[in-house]
Amino acid sequence: MADAFHLQIVSPAKLVINGYVPMAEIPGLEGDFGVLPGHAPLFSMLRPGVIGVTMSDGSRRHFFAASGYADVTPEKCTVLSDHISDLADMSLHEAEDALREARQALSEANDGDTKQAAEKLVSATEAMVAALQTH
Repeated sequence: MADAFHLQIVSPAKLVINGYVPMAEIPGLEGDFGVLPGHAPLFSMLRPGVIGVTMSDGSRRHFFAASGYADVTPEKCTVLSDHISDLADMSLHEAEDALREARQALSEANDGDTKQAAEKLVSATEAMVAALQTH
């Protein structure tokens, strides 16, 4: 399939996508990047954000990834993330509630490790709310 590459999006809970697609956009730590067939080899950590996938039928799907990494070769892209959610299955109201809870946990953090974990959670939930507001 010269006009598609093999995409796998994997979380601990399930295999989210496993098939051939013409394009994917991935939120890399140093910026978003697009993957097309024949892409140069690349390894990137993910930042909290939206993975956009153009399916073989031309439809688009969007997934929120909290963290993880992407491994790209000319024939394949594998995305591994500790948390992947289909934006179509997410509620802005629930995300806003989660953000309030994360900010509360940050305000109550009393040691360095707890504060660092709470800051990471706030960052991820802020990105989730922003993703739901724009998609």
